[in-house]
Amino acid sequence: MPTLKQLEALRWIAVLGSYEKAAERLNTTQSAVSKRIQELEARLGATVFDRNRRGARLTVKGEAILALAEEMLALHAKVVAAGTSEAAPIRQLRFGVTELIALTWLPAFVAEIRAAYPAIVLEPEVEPSTDLFRRLRDGTVDFIIVPDSLWQPGFKSVPLARVANAWMCGPALIHERGIVRLADLVRFTLLTQGSRSGTGLVFGKWLEECGIVFPRLVTSNSLIAIIGLTVAEIGISHLPLRCFEGLIEQGRLRVVETDTPLPPVTYVAMFRGDESVNLISVIASICRATCDFSRPIRWA
Repeated sequence: MPTLKQLEALRWIAVLGSYEKAAERLNTTQSAVSKRIQELEARLGATVFDRNRRGARLTVKGEAILALAEEMLALHAKVVAAGTSEAAPIRQLRFGVTELIALTWLPAFVAEIRAAYPAIVLEPEVEPSTDLFRRLRDGTVDFIIVPDSLWQPGFKSVPLARVANAWMCGPALIHERGIVRLADLVRFTLLTQGSRSGTGLVFGKWLEECGIVFPRLVTSNSLIAIIGLTVAEIGISHLPLRCFEGLIEQGRLRVVETDTPLPPVTYVAMFRGDESVNLISVIASICRATCDFSRPIRWA
């Protein structure tokens, strides 16, 4: 059977995107992580990473194995939590998530938490990332799940998943086909969630690094509002790709490919630095087992 160390190496390489970063996260060497993957592939008789592509890209079989590995690691964390003398029952959880999480995998997360702790009282908050971080800092929530753009000393962040993003617009807004120069998009109005949003902060910084300035902006704290404005052809927006595939297939949204593609956004579970290791382990494991940003967002 594969070992937990091998499965952890698989998970962290997939989440962080490289053997080097996975080794740093696991507090070991890159050669040790590479050896774990080699042993895992030998045990399973399957290649989990595509070595013909740049970066650590999972093969189709690797993605299937990772999904099962997440379940095994989450179950292991539950067993450890139940067996350790330090693990007190979790009776109440106050936590914050962004709108994208609420629209995609929050129901699966809640179901898993309730299955593990049937008597638990859940108090979720759905707000922009900066507002959630302020609540975490003030101690009014136990943890938050946000884009990785807010970390400060004194807090702990656990990477969960990287979300692919794309420029999108209404089908008739841009007539050009094929790849569009990033600099040419500035002739359109940018629809964005702005500086209160973790995603808005990520892309705002990225556009600044690319030297791109949109003269016309429309900002909203609501992701649903941004989608509505995009479908209405008010402007162009940066949106997570997988969960809007339904609207793309319906012809209500169009993906605009640019010569400089949008970067992925890493989502993390954030805790205060004084939070118990046991709670962090349990919550992070359940988050990883349930987070799925490919769940389609329904649109009437």
